[in-house]
Parts: sequence; C-alpha cells; structure tokens
Amino acid sequence: MIGLDVLMVVYSLWVISTQRSLGKTGAAIAGFLALWLAGLHLGLSNHALFPKDIPGLAFLLVIFAAVGLVGALLFLVAPVRRMLIELDQSRLLLLQGIRVFFGGNFLMMAATGALPMGFGILDGFTHIGAGFFGLIAAFSLAENVDGERRAWFANLFGLADILIVASSLALVLLSEIGPHHNMMYAVFLPAPLWLWFHLISIWKLLRTRTSPSPVSWSPIESQ
Repeated sequence: MIGLDVLMVVYSLWVISTQRSLGKTGAAIAGFLALWLAGLHLGLSNHALFPKDIPGLAFLLVIFAAVGLVGALLFLVAPVRRMLIELDQSRLLLLQGIRVFFGGNFLMMAATGALPMGFGILDGFTHIGAGFFGLIAAFSLAENVDGERRAWFANLFGLADILIVASSLALVLLSEIGPHHNMMYAVFLPAPLWLWFHLISIWKLLRTRTSPSPVSWSPIESQ
C-alpha cells in the first residue's frame, strides 16, 4: 500500500506536468506528500493514530474531517489552487486512472484473507471500474467523442465508490479490521485527493454548460 501511494503521487505529478511545468511547486508538493505518507505510516504501524475502540461513526467523522482538511490545503495554497483550477477536464479524469492498481490490490487482499472477501472483491472491482471509466472519459474528452456524458458518468461513479467504501469501512467493517488496517493508507492519502479531483471536474462540467471551452490536449497526439 505504501508503494501504491508513492506510485499515485508520482503518476499525479506526471499528469499535471503534461500541461504545465511544475518546477519548485512540484517539488514542494512531492515533499509534502512524502511527509504526509511518512506520518501516516508511523501512526498506522504503531497503532497510535486512533484509539483501537474508536466508534464507527466517530471514525467516519474523522474521514470527513480529513477530506475537509485536504480541500482546505488544496484551495488555500494559491499555487496549488491555480494549478488544479487550470487543469483541463481530460487530465482531471486521467488522474483517476491509477485507481485500477488500488482495485487490483484490494482483490489480492481479499484473496489472501487480509480483507473480508465480499468487501474486498466488491471494492476491488469498483475501484478498477472508477479508474477505467476515468481513463475512458479522459480520452473521450481529448478526442471530442461524447466526452461530456462519459465525464459525468466517470465522476459520479468514482465519487459514489469513494463515499460508499469510506462509509462501509467506518460503519460496517471497522470492528472487524480495526482503524489501523492497511486500507487506511488509501483512505487517508489518495482517496481525499481523488474525491476533490472529482468535485473540481464536476464543477468544470457545470461551468461548460454556459461557457464551453475547446479541448487543447490529446493523450494520443502527445505520444
């Protein structure tokens, strides 16, 4: 899971760098996320991040608080806010593509017994679906082939996936897997970022209904 989090950070910075030079901002983001991951690992590995008997509802509120904190950091830091707002739709949805690897890992954890089988299989396939639909929407937008409709579907599916999984972990599975399970590496680093990427993409979709803008980049043409 640590390796997947690192892969997600590298992939996300690469996607953003295809539109604009990151420079010092990219290095600062990478450094901050590395510290975030190190702190998360320290707390999870030592079982010190949460009380072991934390109630499910309280844990869900912690998850929502983490999402709110991430949103505050994204929008209060001017260079990061500007970078995300300027990202075109195809890249915002391309950022979701890395979720297929997380989905594959959840399937592996279900197969090895590290996750309850039913939850691991369902979560694995929905994460794979969210990443796959994000990639389809990204290429469709870039090639101007029914992109807006596919973007709506990818965003709503991916957003529902995150919210349902987080709620299920907190309210249904927490007593079985505990608050320091390996799943929390996904819950408290990539998931809040993916959620905000979805929300920014939806905001842009709503805006294009009144002021459409042309697509300026194609993943195929950039090869």
